[in-house]
Amino acid sequence: MKKFIMKSIKASLSIELSRKIYTALSRNVLRDSSMRHSLPSIAYSKEDISASAELIELLVDAVKVANNTTLECGKSDLPDSPYLNVFPGEHYRLINAIARVSKANNIVEIGTYTGMGTLSLKAGLPNVSVLTYDIIKWDALDLPSHFDPSDFNEKLVQIIGDLSQDEFFNDNFDNLNNADIIFMDAPKDDKFEYEMADKLTRLTPKEFRLLILDDIQFVNMIDLWRKIKSPKLDITSFGHFSGTGVVDISNGLDLH
Repeated sequence: MKKFIMKSIKASLSIELSRKIYTALSRNVLRDSSMRHSLPSIAYSKEDISASAELIELLVDAVKVANNTTLECGKSDLPDSPYLNVFPGEHYRLINAIARVSKANNIVEIGTYTGMGTLSLKAGLPNVSVLTYDIIKWDALDLPSHFDPSDFNEKLVQIIGDLSQDEFFNDNFDNLNNADIIFMDAPKDDKFEYEMADKLTRLTPKEFRLLILDDIQFVNMIDLWRKIKSPKLDITSFGHFSGTGVVDISNGLDLH
């Protein structure tokens, strides 16, 4: 027991120390000119990961589709436009492929930002409905958007509000509960994603539902990823360089 407690303490200290190191390196990290982004990282064992055979097969198929897909959506002259078809290294082709392979009908995106992810989820899938949530309306951002007003219709809707707030979450519960895919690409502020995960445990079982999490390699996301007990797979090598995780929450989201 003493040995177990000491290992637990050391693990907690290691994560806390890593957070501090990460903060320092984020300010001073060296990188060569060939890198567009760099993030300090932590290597950790993956014994906690429990991927079902069905999830592995679905994602293997999705990777194959993504590898043979070229997306044509959004605008070509914005700062993030060059990343649309980067694969691997970005997640746009992959999330589109997951929607295709899983035959999703209803998708909820949490975090609209410039809209490139939103449009990727719908690209080539005219019958898919996407609800994208943010706290700022798409045309009120300080950043240029990939959207045109004509993009919005009964199949693509933006809803403004904070899903981590109980009242707003409850008002929109049915949208989340009916989703086949929930793509969470929110602020990674060490708070929102954790609050949302707790709320998503309230969803009722469904024949098929996936949760896709962005940036799971961020230091402040590691604890969240590791606490998920539902069938999951880290597919960073085929997704976003900063971490892409997919969780099967058909039977609900199980946390420990």
